This record gives sequence, C-alpha cells and structure tokens, in this order.
Amino acid sequence: MIRLGVISDSHDRTYWIERWLEFAKGQNYDAVFHLGDYDSDARWLSRRLDAPMTCVAGNCDMFSKLPRMARSAYGAHRILAVHGHLQDVKYSCDRLCYYAEEQQCGIALFGHTHRPYAGYEGGILLMNPGALMDGCYGELLLDGDRAVPRLYSFKDDDE
Repeated sequence: MIRLGVISDSHDRTYWIERWLEFAKGQNYDAVFHLGDYDSDARWLSRRLDAPMTCVAGNCDMFSKLPRMARSAYGAHRILAVHGHLQDVKYSCDRLCYYAEEQQCGIALFGHTHRPYAGYEGGILLMNPGALMDGCYGELLLDGDRAVPRLYSFKDDDE
C-alpha cells in the first residue's frame, strides 16, 4: 500500500504547519503533496520531511518558481496536483475534471476553496484536503487499483 500525505493552503500558519510536520513524521508517508498557498511553507516542510514532496504554486504564490501543475504516477494511479484557482474550483469542479482527463489522470488533488472534499465527479476522484491553516489535512491510500481518500482535522482531535 502507498500512503500519500496531502496538504494545501498553509498560509504561513506556523502552529498548524509544525503540528502537521510532527504528525507526518510518524506516518511513514511514501510522498507528500503541498497544493499551494504559501510556497515558502512547502519549501520549509520539504527540508524537514523524510518523504519526497510534490509542490505546486497557488494564487497567493504569484512570484513562485513552482509549477502550477504536477503529474505523478504510483502504480496504475495517475495523479494531477493543482491549486485549483486556474480551474475555477470555487464555482465548479467541471474544468478540473476536464483538465484531469486531458492530462490522463484519474485522480485530481486540489486546494484553494479551504473546504475539505473527496468524491468522484465524471469518473475522476477529486480530493481537497481543506486548509492546513485551519488544521485540515488529508491522506490518499493507494492499494492496487483502489484509491481511498481520507480527510482529517486536528480540531476534531482537540474536542
């Protein structure tokens, strides 16, 4: 089984970034995705994690040298990673689904809305971990031809 950590929209919220880092160090992730909005947070995390990181730039990363899109493959799974602002995900996920199809990806990871979401649309598994700045994060488990998204919040743990 492949375990992927998925975070987005950290927005320089040090408390949640450091809390997620300590959590992630014990998870043995095979890789981690940072889906934009603050690339400086992504760079800081990538220096401290043992897992490789795939990072994309978000709308708040205007001068970033990070790509706006990344594709990855894990076994039979092809994953598209974007922030989502260029696909207008605050209004609809249609453009994101079409873009994932164009990129020949069956899974699309995105952020931008700050709202956790996981579900299938148009045959594409969409996953938004929510905003790390609000204590939200996700993981994606890949087991053979199965992909299982999981959404979490540290705030649920605190209650």
